[in-house]
Amino acid sequence: MKKKYAYILAFLIIAILGYNSVYFKKLSDVKKAQKESFDFKAYADSIYYKGILKSKKTIDLTTLIASVKSDQQAAFKNYGNRLGIGNSAYFMIKSTGKILDIKDGIYTIADEKNGIIFIDTKYIFGNALRDASGLVKLTDFKTNAQFNKVSESLNDIVRNEVVPKEIKKVKIGDSISFSGAIKLSKKQTLFTDLLIIPSQIKLQ
Repeated sequence: MKKKYAYILAFLIIAILGYNSVYFKKLSDVKKAQKESFDFKAYADSIYYKGILKSKKTIDLTTLIASVKSDQQAAFKNYGNRLGIGNSAYFMIKSTGKILDIKDGIYTIADEKNGIIFIDTKYIFGNALRDASGLVKLTDFKTNAQFNKVSESLNDIVRNEVVPKEIKKVKIGDSISFSGAIKLSKKQTLFTDLLIIPSQIKLQ
């Protein structure tokens, strides 16, 4: 009889311990935790400081334009990056020039060899920097939302941290060096009035 009570007591203890060691979370809480577990800011920091700023893929704008005019197919293959099928690709370029005007965040630049171009320091949105870098692949992420989050984080770094510090040092009439992303189309025949999404601006 005593053994019977001992077994029952042991069973109750195990049941209580087991109940207390097992708990359930709401599915929404689990999904939220999974989304927040990836640090997009840290990832974008790495892409920018260790990737874009040190990239050997960044090409002089003059060289790129000459290459596109000479052998468009090779230029797009060697220097451009595109995610899908299409006539357009993103390129990471660098150049120098003189600031002619500043209006609503748009810098009008007299490029030394490429005429008038524009640098947008205000509306740094979209996927230009991410795609031009060639450092981020869609297959690296489970969803398009996560892939686009990389763009948002990268744009935030450049728009809110990098560019504001750099443009404080420059004014109309100054000569600058700059790098950034541009989008070119295979149907494009003119290379004037190009719009650059900057990755860096430096006073010369």
